[in-house]
Amino acid sequence: MSTATRVFRWTEMYSVNIAALDQQHMELIETIHELELALRAGEGNGSLSNILERLVHSADVHFSTEEALMQEHGFPGLSSHRARHDMFREKIATLIEDYRASKPGVPVSLLLFLQTWLKDHLLKTDKLYSAYLNARGVR
Repeated sequence: MSTATRVFRWTEMYSVNIAALDQQHMELIETIHELELALRAGEGNGSLSNILERLVHSADVHFSTEEALMQEHGFPGLSSHRARHDMFREKIATLIEDYRASKPGVPVSLLLFLQTWLKDHLLKTDKLYSAYLNARGVR
C-alpha cells in the first residue's frame, strides 16, 4: 500500500526536530499502519496480540526517552506531559483487558484511538517541548 492511501502517515509537520524522538514517532505510526492493514485484510483480531505487545513496548521506550530529555533539560511542562503519557497507558490497558475478554470491536477502537491520540499529541503536546529542547541544543 502506498503511503498516499494510509489513513495516518508521517509528514514533517509532526517532527519535533529531535532525531531519536522523530524516529520513535515514525515507528509508532508504522505500528498504526500495520493495524490498519490487518483490519483491511480482515485480520484485526488475529494480529492484535502482536501489535499490542509492540505498541506497549514502543510507547514505553518512547515515553521514557522523552521524559528523560525533559527532566535533563528542566522542561517546565514535564509533569503535565507525563500525565498525558499515563492517560495513554491507562487507555491501552483498558483496550488490552477488552481484547483478553474477547469484546468485539477492539481492533477498530484501538486504531481510532491511536490515530486521534497520536496526531493530537504530536501536533500539540510534543510541540510544547520541541522548541524548548531545540533551543537547548537537543537535536
